[in-house]
Amino acid sequence: MTLIKKFSNGICHLQLNRPAKKNALNAGILSELTRFFEETATSSQFHVLVLSGNGGFFSAGADLDWMRQASSQSHEQNLADAHLFNRLYAAMFHYPKPIVLRVDKGAYGGALGLLACADVVTCGSDARFAFSEVRLGLVPATVAPWVVQRIGAAKARELFLSAAPFDAETARAAGLVNHIFPGEKLDLKTRELATQIAQNSPTALRATKVLLNRLALSVVPVDEDLQAYCAGLIAEARTAPDGQEGVAAFFEQRKAKWNNSQGG
Repeated sequence: MTLIKKFSNGICHLQLNRPAKKNALNAGILSELTRFFEETATSSQFHVLVLSGNGGFFSAGADLDWMRQASSQSHEQNLADAHLFNRLYAAMFHYPKPIVLRVDKGAYGGALGLLACADVVTCGSDARFAFSEVRLGLVPATVAPWVVQRIGAAKARELFLSAAPFDAETARAAGLVNHIFPGEKLDLKTRELATQIAQNSPTALRATKVLLNRLALSVVPVDEDLQAYCAGLIAEARTAPDGQEGVAAFFEQRKAKWNNSQGG
Protein backbone atom coordinates (compact mmCIF):
# COMPACT_ATOMS: atom_id res chain seq x y z
CA MET A 1 0.00 0.00 0.00
CA THR A 2 1.80 3.12 -1.24
CA LEU A 3 -0.79 5.53 0.19
CA ILE A 4 -2.24 5.77 3.70
CA LYS A 5 -5.62 7.52 4.07
CA LYS A 6 -7.25 8.75 7.27
CA PHE A 7 -10.40 10.87 7.56
CA SER A 8 -11.53 13.20 10.33
CA ASN A 9 -13.71 16.31 10.56
CA GLY A 10 -13.98 16.92 6.84
CA ILE A 11 -10.25 16.42 6.27
CA CYS A 12 -8.45 13.60 4.47
CA HIS A 13 -4.92 12.97 5.73
CA LEU A 14 -3.07 11.28 2.86
CA GLN A 15 0.47 9.96 3.29
CA LEU A 16 2.98 8.74 0.75
CA ASN A 17 3.96 5.33 2.09
CA ARG A 18 7.37 4.19 0.87
CA PRO A 19 9.38 5.14 3.98
CA ALA A 20 12.26 2.75 3.21
CA LYS A 21 12.79 4.71 -0.04
CA LYS A 22 12.15 8.13 1.53
CA ASN A 23 8.82 8.07 -0.31
CA ALA A 24 10.53 8.21 -3.70
CA LEU A 25 8.15 8.47 -6.64
CA ASN A 26 7.92 5.50 -9.01
CA ALA A 27 5.30 4.39 -11.52
CA GLY A 28 3.18 2.72 -8.85
CA ILE A 29 2.90 5.63 -6.44
CA LEU A 30 2.48 8.16 -9.26
CA SER A 31 -0.43 6.16 -10.69
CA GLU A 32 -2.02 5.62 -7.29
CA LEU A 33 -1.77 9.31 -6.40
CA THR A 34 -3.26 10.35 -9.73
CA ARG A 35 -6.09 7.87 -9.32
CA PHE A 36 -6.80 9.25 -5.85
CA PHE A 37 -7.08 12.82 -7.15
CA GLU A 38 -9.27 11.81 -10.07
CA GLU A 39 -11.59 9.57 -8.05
CA THR A 40 -12.11 11.88 -5.05
CA ALA A 41 -12.50 15.19 -6.89
CA THR A 42 -16.29 15.15 -6.45
CA SER A 43 -16.41 13.19 -3.18
CA SER A 44 -18.40 14.71 -0.31
CA GLN A 45 -16.53 12.59 2.27
CA PHE A 46 -14.02 15.39 2.91
CA HIS A 47 -13.43 19.00 1.89
CA VAL A 48 -9.69 19.54 2.56
CA LEU A 49 -6.72 17.31 1.80
CA VAL A 50 -3.52 17.18 3.85
CA LEU A 51 -0.67 15.48 1.97
CA SER A 52 2.49 14.33 3.77
CA GLY A 53 5.08 11.56 3.79
CA ASN A 54 5.18 8.58 6.14
CA GLY A 55 8.38 7.93 8.07
CA GLY A 56 9.42 11.50 8.85
CA PHE A 57 10.46 12.52 5.32
CA PHE A 58 8.26 13.96 2.58
CA SER A 59 9.82 12.65 -0.65
CA ALA A 60 13.22 12.17 -2.25
CA GLY A 61 11.71 12.77 -5.68
CA ALA A 62 11.83 10.36 -8.62
CA ASP A 63 12.97 6.88 -7.63
CA LEU A 64 16.44 6.54 -9.17
CA ASP A 65 16.21 2.73 -9.07
CA TRP A 66 13.23 3.14 -11.39
CA MET A 67 15.14 5.70 -13.48
CA ARG A 68 18.00 3.22 -13.97
CA GLN A 69 15.65 1.11 -16.09
CA ALA A 70 15.57 3.89 -18.71
CA SER A 71 18.53 2.51 -20.67
CA SER A 72 16.68 -0.75 -21.36
CA GLN A 73 13.42 0.98 -22.28
CA SER A 74 12.28 2.36 -25.61
CA HIS A 75 11.75 6.08 -26.15
CA GLU A 76 8.01 5.44 -26.07
CA GLN A 77 8.29 3.73 -22.68
CA ASN A 78 10.33 6.59 -21.24
CA LEU A 79 7.83 9.03 -22.70
CA ALA A 80 5.00 7.15 -20.96
CA ASP A 81 6.92 7.35 -17.66
CA ALA A 82 7.31 11.11 -18.08
CA HIS A 83 3.60 11.48 -18.76
CA LEU A 84 2.88 9.84 -15.39
CA PHE A 85 4.33 12.98 -13.79
CA ASN A 86 2.42 15.23 -16.22
CA ARG A 87 -0.86 13.54 -15.41
CA LEU A 88 -0.28 13.68 -11.66
CA TYR A 89 0.70 17.35 -11.58
CA ALA A 90 -2.28 18.32 -13.74
CA ALA A 91 -4.71 16.28 -11.62
CA MET A 92 -3.32 17.82 -8.45
CA PHE A 93 -3.30 21.39 -9.76
CA HIS A 94 -6.92 21.12 -10.96
CA TYR A 95 -8.13 19.30 -7.84
CA PRO A 96 -11.19 21.23 -6.66
CA LYS A 97 -10.49 20.79 -2.93
CA PRO A 98 -7.84 22.80 -1.04
CA ILE A 99 -4.56 20.90 -0.66
CA VAL A 100 -2.32 21.52 2.35
CA LEU A 101 1.06 19.85 1.88
CA ARG A 102 3.40 19.15 4.81
CA VAL A 103 7.13 18.70 4.24
CA ASP A 104 8.96 16.76 6.92
CA LYS A 105 12.76 17.00 6.56
CA GLY A 106 12.95 17.37 2.79
CA ALA A 107 11.64 17.34 -0.78
CA TYR A 108 13.76 16.90 -3.88
CA GLY A 109 13.43 16.86 -7.66
CA GLY A 110 10.04 15.68 -8.86
CA ALA A 111 8.56 15.95 -5.35
CA LEU A 112 8.85 19.73 -5.64
CA GLY A 113 6.26 19.56 -8.39
CA LEU A 114 3.82 18.41 -5.72
CA LEU A 115 4.64 21.50 -3.65
CA ALA A 116 4.11 23.72 -6.68
CA CYS A 117 0.65 22.22 -7.30
CA ALA A 118 -0.52 22.45 -3.68
CA ASP A 119 -2.42 25.42 -2.28
CA VAL A 120 -0.61 25.83 1.04
CA VAL A 121 2.75 24.27 1.95
CA THR A 122 4.13 23.92 5.47
CA CYS A 123 7.55 22.63 6.47
CA GLY A 124 9.80 22.19 9.45
CA SER A 125 12.59 24.65 10.11
CA ASP A 126 15.09 21.89 9.33
CA ALA A 127 13.62 21.01 5.92
CA ARG A 128 15.92 20.93 2.90
CA PHE A 129 15.11 21.12 -0.80
CA ALA A 130 16.85 20.80 -4.18
CA PHE A 131 16.08 20.64 -7.86
CA SER A 132 18.83 18.07 -8.32
CA GLU A 133 18.12 17.00 -11.91
CA VAL A 134 20.98 18.70 -13.78
CA ARG A 135 23.44 17.33 -11.21
CA LEU A 136 22.30 13.88 -12.37
CA GLY A 137 22.51 14.71 -16.07
CA LEU A 138 18.72 15.03 -16.27
CA VAL A 139 16.29 17.90 -16.96
CA PRO A 140 13.65 19.26 -14.53
CA ALA A 141 11.22 19.16 -17.42
CA THR A 142 7.90 17.91 -16.06
CA VAL A 143 8.10 20.01 -12.88
CA ALA A 144 9.15 23.17 -14.72
CA PRO A 145 5.77 24.54 -15.90
CA TRP A 146 4.21 24.19 -12.45
CA VAL A 147 7.22 25.52 -10.55
CA VAL A 148 7.65 28.53 -12.88
CA GLN A 149 3.96 29.25 -12.47
CA ARG A 150 4.32 29.26 -8.69
CA ILE A 151 7.63 31.04 -8.12
CA GLY A 152 8.36 32.81 -11.41
CA ALA A 153 10.99 32.27 -14.08
CA ALA A 154 13.80 34.27 -12.48
CA LYS A 155 13.95 32.24 -9.27
CA ALA A 156 13.34 28.99 -11.14
CA ARG A 157 16.38 29.70 -13.33
CA GLU A 158 18.64 29.99 -10.29
CA LEU A 159 17.28 26.91 -8.52
CA PHE A 160 17.11 24.70 -11.63
CA LEU A 161 20.52 25.61 -13.04
CA SER A 162 22.51 25.54 -9.80
CA ALA A 163 20.92 22.32 -8.48
CA ALA A 164 22.13 23.61 -5.11
CA PRO A 165 20.34 22.48 -1.94
CA PHE A 166 18.39 25.23 -0.20
CA ASP A 167 16.80 25.64 3.22
CA ALA A 168 13.31 26.36 4.47
CA GLU A 169 13.75 30.13 4.57
CA THR A 170 14.91 30.17 0.95
CA ALA A 171 11.96 28.00 -0.03
CA ARG A 172 9.56 30.41 1.69
CA ALA A 173 11.19 33.47 0.12
CA ALA A 174 10.89 31.81 -3.31
CA GLY A 175 7.21 31.03 -2.76
CA LEU A 176 7.44 27.23 -2.65
CA VAL A 177 6.62 27.19 1.07
CA ASN A 178 4.03 29.27 2.93
CA HIS A 179 4.71 28.48 6.59
CA ILE A 180 7.74 27.26 8.56
CA PHE A 181 7.15 25.66 11.96
CA PRO A 182 9.49 24.10 14.52
CA GLY A 183 9.71 20.38 13.83
CA GLU A 184 7.89 19.32 16.98
CA LYS A 185 4.95 21.61 16.12
CA LEU A 186 4.78 20.95 12.37
CA ASP A 187 2.08 18.27 12.48
CA LEU A 188 -0.09 20.19 14.97
CA LYS A 189 0.18 23.52 13.15
CA THR A 190 -0.54 21.89 9.79
CA ARG A 191 -3.64 20.23 11.22
CA GLU A 192 -4.80 23.54 12.71
CA LEU A 193 -4.40 25.22 9.33
CA ALA A 194 -6.35 22.47 7.56
CA THR A 195 -9.08 22.65 10.20
CA GLN A 196 -9.41 26.39 9.68
CA ILE A 197 -9.82 25.91 5.93
CA ALA A 198 -12.31 23.05 6.44
CA GLN A 199 -14.62 25.37 8.41
CA ASN A 200 -15.33 27.37 5.25
CA SER A 201 -18.07 26.72 2.71
CA PRO A 202 -17.17 23.69 0.53
CA THR A 203 -19.01 25.26 -2.40
CA ALA A 204 -17.14 28.55 -2.01
CA LEU A 205 -13.81 26.75 -1.62
CA ARG A 206 -14.37 24.83 -4.84
CA ALA A 207 -15.40 27.94 -6.76
CA THR A 208 -12.42 29.87 -5.41
CA LYS A 209 -9.99 27.14 -6.48
CA VAL A 210 -11.45 27.11 -10.00
CA LEU A 211 -11.09 30.90 -10.11
CA LEU A 212 -7.49 30.88 -8.87
CA ASN A 213 -6.48 28.13 -11.31
CA ARG A 214 -8.05 29.98 -14.22
CA LEU A 215 -6.17 33.16 -13.29
CA ALA A 216 -2.89 31.26 -12.88
CA LEU A 217 -3.23 29.49 -16.23
CA SER A 218 -3.91 32.80 -17.95
CA VAL A 219 -0.41 33.89 -16.90
CA VAL A 220 1.49 30.64 -17.52
CA PRO A 221 -0.65 28.33 -19.68
CA VAL A 222 0.17 24.64 -19.18
CA ASP A 223 -1.47 23.00 -22.19
CA GLU A 224 -1.07 19.60 -23.82
CA ASP A 225 1.58 20.86 -26.24
CA LEU A 226 3.75 22.15 -23.41
CA GLN A 227 3.33 18.96 -21.41
CA ALA A 228 4.24 16.86 -24.47
CA TYR A 229 7.37 18.97 -25.01
CA CYS A 230 8.40 18.58 -21.37
CA ALA A 231 7.78 14.83 -21.42
CA GLY A 232 9.92 14.53 -24.54
CA LEU A 233 12.79 16.40 -22.90
CA ILE A 234 12.99 14.12 -19.89
CA ALA A 235 12.44 10.97 -21.95
CA GLU A 236 15.46 11.91 -24.09
CA ALA A 237 17.55 12.90 -21.06
CA ARG A 238 16.94 9.56 -19.34
CA THR A 239 18.60 7.61 -22.17
CA ALA A 240 21.23 10.22 -23.13
CA PRO A 241 24.89 9.60 -22.12
CA ASP A 242 24.86 12.28 -19.43
CA GLY A 243 21.64 10.97 -17.92
CA GLN A 244 23.01 7.45 -17.77
CA GLU A 245 26.32 8.65 -16.35
CA GLY A 246 24.74 10.93 -13.75
CA VAL A 247 22.47 8.23 -12.33
CA ALA A 248 25.30 5.67 -12.38
CA ALA A 249 27.63 8.09 -10.57
CA PHE A 250 24.99 8.68 -7.91
CA PHE A 251 24.71 4.98 -7.11
CA GLU A 252 28.47 4.45 -7.30
CA GLN A 253 29.04 7.48 -5.03
CA ARG A 254 31.55 9.09 -7.35
CA LYS A 255 31.88 12.29 -9.37
CA ALA A 256 30.18 12.13 -12.74
CA LYS A 257 32.28 12.23 -15.90
CA TRP A 258 30.28 14.39 -18.26
CA ASN A 259 30.29 14.25 -22.04
CA ASN A 260 31.73 17.67 -22.97
CA SER A 261 30.93 17.54 -26.69
CA GLN A 262 28.34 20.03 -27.90
CA GLY A 263 26.12 19.72 -30.91
CA GLY A 264 25.66 22.45 -33.57
